[in-house]
Amino acid sequence: MKPEETLPHKIIALYDDSLLAHLPRPGSGTPYAVIPAQGIGRIMGFPWWQALTAPLGVPAVFDADDAPALAASALRGGAQWVVCTQSGPTLETLIALAEICNGHVLTSRPCTLTLGRPPYNAYRIGQLSQYLAREN
Repeated sequence: MKPEETLPHKIIALYDDSLLAHLPRPGSGTPYAVIPAQGIGRIMGFPWWQALTAPLGVPAVFDADDAPALAASALRGGAQWVVCTQSGPTLETLIALAEICNGHVLTSRPCTLTLGRPPYNAYRIGQLSQYLAREN
């Protein structure tokens, strides 16, 4: 996937692979990105996130929360976008590392659509479709 310089405005939070079947193929609708559900990235780690999102072909944001070492590891592992809420000298170092790795650091978690855990009912899938509908 070609590196993106800006994130799409629509971002979907994923807990696991259960929602993947309901996501549209890239290029078939409104551009979107994915991010782990709140707290999951820090628990599961970047290799899990990379394995989950690599086949999608959409921008994937890794949320390291306030763990700069985890964010740095993700950048070195190929993450294009990471969230790290840590501040101070560690953030400056992380931003410098992101430049070297051709990545980007977000200092706060972006707004997302989170559908919760399965089973998904028609209402929740409808919410996803409505969220990803093209805006006129």
